[in-house]
Amino acid sequence: MIVDERFLSELVAFCRSKVPSDPNLTVYEAARLLRQLEDGVAISDISCKMMVSSVMAALGFLYYKGVLNVNREECTVSTPEIEWNVKSFIELEIKGVSRLLPQREAISRLLRKRDVEIIFEFSQLPINVESLMRKFALMQSFQDIDGKDVIFIGDDDFMSVVCSLLGLPRRVVVVDLDERLLEGIKELSDEHGLNIETVKHNLIHPLPKELQGSFDTFCTDSPHCLGGILLFVSRGVSALKRDVETAGYFVFQTVNEPLLMEFETRQRLVKLITNEMNGVIQCMLPASIKYITPRDEKEKLMDVFLNAVKEPSLDDYFKRIEEALRPSSRFIEFYPEFSMEAALIARVAFRKPKPLIEGDYDKEAEKKYGPVYSWAIIEKHIAEKS
Repeated sequence: MIVDERFLSELVAFCRSKVPSDPNLTVYEAARLLRQLEDGVAISDISCKMMVSSVMAALGFLYYKGVLNVNREECTVSTPEIEWNVKSFIELEIKGVSRLLPQREAISRLLRKRDVEIIFEFSQLPINVESLMRKFALMQSFQDIDGKDVIFIGDDDFMSVVCSLLGLPRRVVVVDLDERLLEGIKELSDEHGLNIETVKHNLIHPLPKELQGSFDTFCTDSPHCLGGILLFVSRGVSALKRDVETAGYFVFQTVNEPLLMEFETRQRLVKLITNEMNGVIQCMLPASIKYITPRDEKEKLMDVFLNAVKEPSLDDYFKRIEEALRPSSRFIEFYPEFSMEAALIARVAFRKPKPLIEGDYDKEAEKKYGPVYSWAIIEKHIAEKS
């Protein structure tokens, strides 16, 4: 299969005819998609700025062109070996990092231990192994782990265990509301002698006094909405030491999401963190974080595709996709309007940190910044539509 500018332009033109509202539908994003398909991938694992409906349109285009292989047993799609004829194509993914680790068995056990039923109301969605490694490498490159006191504000990823296994932190504390996650982290900590401290706490309320002003680094992967990010980052900021340079890591979407992160929302978020919390954004690593889709939802999305490709033509295929995506399930219902892009990791430096939200996240704060949890926004949207 030869991929050149003409082939990519045809692919994008078809997608644009079906999803004209997608601002991220470009030749470059189509090339990113094809690069991932070379190795075979589950549809839900595709990382792309294009909306899900655009990705499904692109997959249909490739299928009807006869260049998409579908493995029904493994629920993956792939392309034949590609001969690239595109200038300056950049390698986009870090692959096989975990295979190089002497602690790979511990990492595998970590993944099994955190594999618990997701609580949607807490916006839980863990990241994959490559994302864990990428996040650790970024924190380590800024010397924010070794010899440092590190606090994790929520940790459904078990990032605290990764940093303790691969780095040499002086102290690690995890604050979370979910007892299942805290128990799993504690078990792994005891098993490997990591001395991770776990604290059950609802972040709606300020951190316990003994945790405030005590840490060199905080790390959080909060719900992906303005209220959630500001709350979790504020709690992290409150935990940082004063009058010395400290750092915080948070994650947010880099593309327009109609319910969660529009351009103006991202703009407001960055201004509040820099102007109101006295932070300096020193690094943003794009396309860094990929979340793991729940198993049942992954199968449903693949079923949508497999049923659609039974249609006789590409246009009929996309009509079936449009009909199927909307009512599929609670999780998939909003897929057509969301991108499949991985989120961005941001590092913020502080010297005189000032949390934006110091007291409880009450009705007044919610009125100002919106709900804390992403799913609260989505549930409200469902209620308004029905």
